[in-house]
Amino acid sequence: MDESLKQKTLEELTKAQTISVVVAHSSGLDGLAAGLALYLSLSKLGKNVSILAKPPTVSDAMKLYGVDKIGGGIEGNNTVVVVKDAIASVDKVTYFLDGDRLKIVLHSLAGSKGVTRDQISFEQTQPKSDLTFTIGFNLREELEKEITHEQFFDPDVWIINISKKDMDQKFAQANFSNPQAASLSEITAQLIQQLALPLNEDISYNLYAGIAEATSNFSITKSSPVSFEVASWLIKFGAAKASFARGFTKSSQETTIQPLPQTPDQFSVPFETTPVTEVEKGKTSQEDWLKPPKIYKGSKSFDSEY
Repeated sequence: MDESLKQKTLEELTKAQTISVVVAHSSGLDGLAAGLALYLSLSKLGKNVSILAKPPTVSDAMKLYGVDKIGGGIEGNNTVVVVKDAIASVDKVTYFLDGDRLKIVLHSLAGSKGVTRDQISFEQTQPKSDLTFTIGFNLREELEKEITHEQFFDPDVWIINISKKDMDQKFAQANFSNPQAASLSEITAQLIQQLALPLNEDISYNLYAGIAEATSNFSITKSSPVSFEVASWLIKFGAAKASFARGFTKSSQETTIQPLPQTPDQFSVPFETTPVTEVEKGKTSQEDWLKPPKIYKGSKSFDSEY
């Protein structure tokens, strides 16, 4: 993200009071982990945040923090008056106040019988967001299926899209992508660092779990240098101290994460790594380390030195 776009995004984020996080259904546990981490981080800023995502399975819900917030919506709902077969019966809509009562007039279309009571129903919808984060969307059509028309087409709503692919269709004001990354969670971690968003043990753990899921527990064939670099950074911020981390280590093999050089690209983030300390020598002297190993001869001469 170039500096001018970063500053504009920070400006929009600062003034936004209501924020939506929308996670693509196809992004799996990795996308959900990234979305929930972002939700928790933005909530710590004091923003009114909602998250829209595919409800997880019971087993997946036990792996991440914040799953109970999915679909909760922004505080306060809008009431929508729904008129069935409106094209054949409604000419126009007007409204006026009668004292403290709002009256909505559905003017009948010429030649029709107008609207009857059984054609009218009510729905609740969340208020329009000031800013929207989208995660895992690659096409405009995918987003239109999971976000309301009002939210998507309002030019005042700043959209930040997080994706592993470079976008062919530009449907967001800011696109944060890294084709070299192995997961959406590591890209989201980069974004959190660049925008200096809050980070704690739960947020770090969600992102770590998302990377582990996307890379099959850091398989060398599925991971990227960025995967290990970001994972090391998240551990530094307490991912291993989260209560869910104990369950994670029991259900998977123990993995030692070593920081590797990050592949440079235009979205690279210089993650800090913990300096390597010197190995304690204990009772072993430097000369002992330099001695060649003892060699023994013969299959029956293990007790005699050659």
